[in-house]
Amino acid sequence: MEEKVFKLGFIGAGKVGSALALLLQRAGCEIVGVASRTRASAESLAKRLNCPVLSADEVARRAEGLFLTTTDDAIAPVAAELARVGAFRPGQIVLHTSGALTADALRPAAEQGALALSLHPLQSFASVEQALAVLPGSFFSIEGDPRGFSFAREIVEKLKGRFFFLDAGAKVLYHAAACVASNYLVGLLACSLDLLAAAGIPPELRLPALLPLVAGTLNNVRALGIPDALTGPIARGDRGTLEKHLAAFKDMPEQLRVYATLGLFAVRVARAKGTLGDEQAAAIRALFEGVLGGPLNT
Repeated sequence: MEEKVFKLGFIGAGKVGSALALLLQRAGCEIVGVASRTRASAESLAKRLNCPVLSADEVARRAEGLFLTTTDDAIAPVAAELARVGAFRPGQIVLHTSGALTADALRPAAEQGALALSLHPLQSFASVEQALAVLPGSFFSIEGDPRGFSFAREIVEKLKGRFFFLDAGAKVLYHAAACVASNYLVGLLACSLDLLAAAGIPPELRLPALLPLVAGTLNNVRALGIPDALTGPIARGDRGTLEKHLAAFKDMPEQLRVYATLGLFAVRVARAKGTLGDEQAAAIRALFEGVLGGPLNT
């Protein structure tokens, strides 16, 4: 039995849209056309795909599966304009790739009988080429009209990815979790770099010195999971070292609060690991809560 060839269209030729279109074409899908906010970005992607640059409504009319890979702020207005000109049709699949928005952003498409979905790659993208490299093997969240789930699953399988389903009400917390794991990791490293600067480490050595440590920690998490990957003074119950750390944060109040807040979370992880007794945990929590002005849950 021959595999079905999906006819896909893309509105939005940024990093995510470009990478998805290129990978799905390689997987056997037909890209019927692309549109984008700027003619130059649409032409650049269309050249790589060997497909036409079309108006947004023409892309929508030709596509069985329509990807709105615009900025988040543009998704609802683009959907509304396409609905205004009657570009959607019953049974058509319409997807966006926003992590923060639900399929409700595509309500104008659903009102014309299309099956609206959000299909979000749980990945960060610095460039199109990097996205092409990391999308295969990534997880995707699927949310929206259940009648479109089989299509979304097949798309993820063509991308060699994995997936899970989300309820619309859980989308915001899901996206917050992604931000903590990705964006806040960058912020955390910036905090660590501040401390290395205060310690007198030369600028050109600071980040290169941290990256092997971060890579080793992620390898431990991959191999051992959480909580077992936790190491360091909190996992050991080394209150003396923690007191010295806190004393060293003079004139760095922002970094001190980051250290103390994350320290409280690390205490919870250490308790789950089983390396921190009740009295040790209480004493270390008291250190951090003293910095923060009280427990986090008050």
